[in-house]
Order: sequence, then structure tokens, then C-alpha cells
Amino acid sequence: MYFFEWLMYDGRATTDYEALGREADLQKETNEKLPPIRVTQTISKAITDNESLYNYNPTYIDARTPNDEKRGLITLIVGGVGAGLLWMFFLAFYFLATYYYNEHKGSESTPLSIIDFISLHITPLIPITSLYLYIKYVFRYLRLEAFTARRLIVRFNRVTRKIYLLRPKHLGGIVALDWDTAEVCINPKMSELDGTGGFVMLGWDKETHSVRDADGHLKDDFEITFVGKPTRNASELLAFWEYIRRYMEEGPEAAPKPKKLIGKFPWPWRSFMAVWQLDSRFVKIPQLWIFVPIYGLLLPLILVHACGHWVSLLLCYEPRFPRSIEDAGR
Repeated sequence: MYFFEWLMYDGRATTDYEALGREADLQKETNEKLPPIRVTQTISKAITDNESLYNYNPTYIDARTPNDEKRGLITLIVGGVGAGLLWMFFLAFYFLATYYYNEHKGSESTPLSIIDFISLHITPLIPITSLYLYIKYVFRYLRLEAFTARRLIVRFNRVTRKIYLLRPKHLGGIVALDWDTAEVCINPKMSELDGTGGFVMLGWDKETHSVRDADGHLKDDFEITFVGKPTRNASELLAFWEYIRRYMEEGPEAAPKPKKLIGKFPWPWRSFMAVWQLDSRFVKIPQLWIFVPIYGLLLPLILVHACGHWVSLLLCYEPRFPRSIEDAGR
């Protein structure tokens, strides 16, 4: 679920900023790089909330990130391996404890041979070693969608003119970013097809000194965040960014409250719909009806995936902004 954010944060330590700067200058000279879109620039006449908001009020809006639904498989595979190792661990110690308990009680039983006795004491070392290697090298991948924050939230506060990122520490933590220095990575002239599966990407260079932690301390670093549900075409992508831009620049009157906000409670049917991926809009497009029988044949696999999706939600905690950010601008 947090794969792109994890790669982005994990790769910062090895990033060659000077090389990136030289590459950017070369792209500008050859006109290969598009000029950055500023937050004051209008790029669409239409607006849409893209069904991507958790919260809306006159002070701020909370938006989702693109990969919220992409979860469950890591929990099933990686989590299943971890559960199997734990089961082996407890099973081995159960037999060992049972042996010494019976010896302590003096129960009559067939005495163990030397080979069986040695095997009984060596066998627990196998799951112990396996669990050690699992925790050291594999568990961090499980934390991409389990035992971590249930969701990432991007808050746009129009009063403080800040963008707050709510993330767990292993993905960069909570930061506050300047709205006015944000660069929008969108091509206003993209084709409709280029916008399929797209989302808003915002970036801040190190030179802007716009990155601060939750306590307000300056961080000498760059930041990138992804915003919104993946769109169906370029028009929808541009209209979604325009919705955010108008809310921040012009106010709630220019970007009205959505008819429906995203719920946060982990209901099991939401996990099923996230994996099913066909909503009511397919009824209006006859060409998409072919997917109904296909999905029907895949229903057993979809149910297993949905169970993994739901379990991953239950194994996570609901994140909250610190009080200083919750009260900012009120």
C-alpha cells in the first residue's frame, strides 16, 4: 500500500542532489523538462473532488493518497509466512515443555533415544532462527500495510496556507509544507489517455526551505507527496487539482463540500468493494459488462484477497494529527 512512499523515503539517503541538479539544468536547456505548475495557475475550467476527501470544513480539507485500496496481498503472503513461523515456534516449545512436565511428574512413558532427545532440543532452534531472519529482513515489508497507520492523509489548510502530511515515522513522519512553494507535477496538455490512473504529485525542493516537522523545526530536505484517487482520464485529473487549488486560493465557495466524504471505519464490505473494483458506473457503459462474468469466475480469489485487505486494516491504527496541527488556523 505504501510502496511508492517507502521507496521515495528510503532512497533519500543515497540521493545525489548535485547530480539531480545538473540533470535538471540540462533538461531546462534542451526544453525537455516542462516548466513547473504553480499553485496560482488555473489549469481547468471544471472542478471535481474525485471522491478523494476524508474531511471538509472552512479551515482545511483532508485528502487520501492513491494506493489506499492496494493492500491485502502482502498481509496474506508475508503475514502468512510469519504466522506459520510463530506456529512452528510454539509447537516446538509445546513438545519440549510437555516432555519436561511429564519427567517432573514422573509419568511412565517410553524413554527417548539419544537421537530423539537431541532432536527435541535442537528443533526449537529452527523456528527461532527463522523468526530472527524474518524480523530482520522481511517484517519491514509487512509494515507497508500492517502494524502501521491505516492510511496516509494530506491536509490542505487554507488559513495557515500549509500542507500537512500525516505519515508514520518509517515513511518520513509528519511534516508541514508551504503551499505557496509547492510545484505541481502535472502536464496541462496531456492526452486523455495519459490521465488514466493518474494522481496529483506535489514536490518541494531543498532550496525553498519549506519542509518543517510537526514541532515547526526546519528540515533540510526535499519532499514529494501523492494526492487523490487514481483518475479515469486527464480531464478528471486536472479538475481534481483545480478543486484543491480553488479551495486554497479562493475559499470554500469556489470548491463546495462533496456530497459524500470517505468513511474511515473498516467495514468488511468496503474491503470487498476495494478488491472488486467495479462500482455502479459500469452499468452505464455496456462495454464493461464483460467484466461481470469474469469477476464472477474469480470470486473465490476476490473473497480471499478481500479478507486479507480487511485483516490488514484491523491490524493497523487510525492515525491522528498532533493537537498543534489540529488547532492550526482555527
